[in-house]
Amino acid sequence: MRASGSVDAVLAALRGDAAAELERTEREAAEQTARLETDEPPAEAPTDREARLAAARRAAREKVAREEWADARAAIEAREHFVQRAAAEGRRLLAAPGSRDERQALLARLAREALALLPGDRFEVLVAPADAPLLDGVLDRKATVVASPEIENGCLVRSEDGRARFDNTLAERARRFEPSWRAAVARVYGP
Repeated sequence: MRASGSVDAVLAALRGDAAAELERTEREAAEQTARLETDEPPAEAPTDREARLAAARRAAREKVAREEWADARAAIEAREHFVQRAAAEGRRLLAAPGSRDERQALLARLAREALALLPGDRFEVLVAPADAPLLDGVLDRKATVVASPEIENGCLVRSEDGRARFDNTLAERARRFEPSWRAAVARVYGP
């Protein structure tokens, strides 16, 4: 049983939003440029002066369209850079060990959350070897704590028969909740 969302997923969602916004802006700029290129001065223009004025107006509109497109692109890139920096700092903070009690509380909460979501009677809770002693005697009897070098932060809970599992590692949670945290970081950045 896997749910979607994580830091990488939020980053992907923000990248997708940025790419969509960029594509929309480029499309609008191209449409505006095409409209400007097809603007013809009136056939009965009495003098060369009118034709030059029309060409100057057209050139000015094209310049404004290009500048607006460049500004929109720069704003999208700045927002994405901000989100990337915030995500990197969040990952750094999550990887920091904290106190023993904080670590134990976090691991117990992650394990209980996963256990509540899985059907069955007997489970294995896989954690990093250094974290295994923190969960001794903390979980109920239906869960056996297993030290696993493949787990860095958080836990992976699986049924004893191997038919059901829930990855509640911090990396997977970051992916699973990426759309939510990415949207929240983007709101902090502003429009």
